[in-house]
Amino acid sequence: MRLRSLSGALCAAALLFASLSPLEAAPAYKVLGFGDLPGWTSDDQNDALNAFRRSCARIMKLAPDAPLDATTATSFYGAARDWQGPCTQAASVRSGAGSARAFFERWFLPVSFTGDKAGLFTGYYEPEYRGALKQGGVYQTPILSIPADYRPDAPYYTRTQIETGKVDAQRYAIVWLADPVDAFFLHVQGSGRIRLEGGRTLRVGFAAKNNRPYTAVGRVLLQQGALKPGEVSMQTIRAWLEAHPAQETALLRQNDSYVFFRVLTDVPSELGPLGSEGTHLTPGRSLAVDRRFHPMGSPVWLDASAVPVPFNDGVNKPMQRLVIAQDAGTAITGRQRGDVFWGAGPEAADIAGRMQSPGALVALVPRSALGKE
Repeated sequence: MRLRSLSGALCAAALLFASLSPLEAAPAYKVLGFGDLPGWTSDDQNDALNAFRRSCARIMKLAPDAPLDATTATSFYGAARDWQGPCTQAASVRSGAGSARAFFERWFLPVSFTGDKAGLFTGYYEPEYRGALKQGGVYQTPILSIPADYRPDAPYYTRTQIETGKVDAQRYAIVWLADPVDAFFLHVQGSGRIRLEGGRTLRVGFAAKNNRPYTAVGRVLLQQGALKPGEVSMQTIRAWLEAHPAQETALLRQNDSYVFFRVLTDVPSELGPLGSEGTHLTPGRSLAVDRRFHPMGSPVWLDASAVPVPFNDGVNKPMQRLVIAQDAGTAITGRQRGDVFWGAGPEAADIAGRMQSPGALVALVPRSALGKE
């Protein structure tokens, strides 16, 4: 999503980068040992194990011969049966970093993609905005559900056409926001919490997109010289829009892509939104990936070199941790590309808005799929 198929999408990266690249050739790969993963013994894999268990709920329902993810072209991940054994065992692993680490070492092996260049890793979060169920006063920007004439296999109206009356907003609005910039960033993130008057909170998530090309407004601002290289983040884009209200609509409408939403009635307030896998996302442990290369539910070792520490003036530090592929997004393309879900609230927004780190992914593949049980 973000733009995501979730939820959604994607913070600084979705605002800076765009469009899917052609499917890459089948990768050459190398089986590693866990000692080859920098930081492996320092990570607390217990949170990753809990996230993996959520994915196992889907995996256990698959036919044994089915692929883990029908979208994934990479063959070495094996079939569902290769994952169902580890999933069965995961349910009984004792809580604790040591037990979780031993579980992954027993059932999986690290697999690196050879020849890949360093990738880009960004962050996203679940925002919260003010809204109302009826249009009125400051609440003039609709968040729309899927229109009746929408077809998932065909281009739909552009953002400009939708916003200028081609879709009946009164009929399809789920909620109305006070700020069109908030609505735009909700499209980028793909899910969010809407704080209604009276204290009630409405959660919305990605339902569909209009199948139009995504234009990154951050890249537009770079091309115009409004922002300098290295300055693009969610925060700087929002600041520019707030400082140039007369240019706001024209800039946002350069992006033809548009997201439709649904009300998330089945998501408890303490859980993250649902990712593309249909699994509740875990802050800091759920990763949006290009599912052509990384199947939903698969563990991935992330080695990112420069991740922002919250609220400390842009200082970055390395982050090496086990994450689970549980989401996808339009701006997330390639084997070495990922978007970390950071949760909700100001700290999550701070990290997600500034995270643009070089790094690398190493897949964890069941030993049985590799013939190395």
